[in-house]
Amino acid sequence: MRDKIKLILPTSWVPNREEFLAALGVSRGGLGEQFFGTVYDALFVASIEVKGEFKKYYSVEYANLAEYLEIRYGKALSEENLEADRVFLVTWLPQVIDETYEDNKLDIVLECIKKLEEAQNEDQI
Repeated sequence: MRDKIKLILPTSWVPNREEFLAALGVSRGGLGEQFFGTVYDALFVASIEVKGEFKKYYSVEYANLAEYLEIRYGKALSEENLEADRVFLVTWLPQVIDETYEDNKLDIVLECIKKLEEAQNEDQI
């Protein structure tokens, strides 16, 4: 049975809960941390890090990651997305970022992750 994929999140940023919350302007111990801590968990803890999964378990069975994604999950990614250090397959979304709900914060969260990734890439130069 295939997992229902709600979001595919390719990133080269090393997920860090404190950095994530700080970049969103969320204070520790508050209501914001409860909401966006759950977002972090959904995106980076409870999700499937498919590149790692592929390398660890399936690289002998499938020719490459693209083939594995297509056959196992029915998903195709661009070459650019496949080159990311990590590819997270998110199987559930908290209400605060679920596009089903009006006024969700998904775009803000994705922009935050993009900025964290850019900052990390600048630090590596």
